[in-house]
Amino acid sequence: MTEWRTLTDSEIVELATRLRSLEWSWTLADAPKLITDFGWTLNHTLSESVKFDTGFGRSSGGISSLGGRPARISVRVTTYAGNDGWARVTDAFAAMTAALTGAVGTPTARIPGKYPEIRWAGAQTTLLLKALPLSVHLDLWTNEGLADNDEISESQEQGLF
Repeated sequence: MTEWRTLTDSEIVELATRLRSLEWSWTLADAPKLITDFGWTLNHTLSESVKFDTGFGRSSGGISSLGGRPARISVRVTTYAGNDGWARVTDAFAAMTAALTGAVGTPTARIPGKYPEIRWAGAQTTLLLKALPLSVHLDLWTNEGLADNDEISESQEQGLF
């Protein structure tokens, strides 16, 4: 297994700041330039998504579409914790939340649960930090895409899908 590694406080703040200030076309055709501008490595492009290496391994980042338009840039900001690594994930999530709150400001939403997330909503996009089973991700969503995703998730939780 790979040694546990996370972005430092200054690295997560820099990445979040760059993502929040991103002016981008939100088209997959422009994804390779965006990936290069961030210093990431393109892995592959599919019709509805792009995968790239952020420094945490192959496909540690991605751009996903909803309804045919890119809606989310997702960046894994830790290595995989392994099967017994939930404590590592939650510790990293807490440290990154504190660093981002200090730099970006008070979150606009804190969503508890099995996999907690913290959100900082802007006029057009929302920055989202999420603890997943084996890693932590920092995502930039279009507000429209996030609203659609939230609606889908809520419908799934209600058993409508």
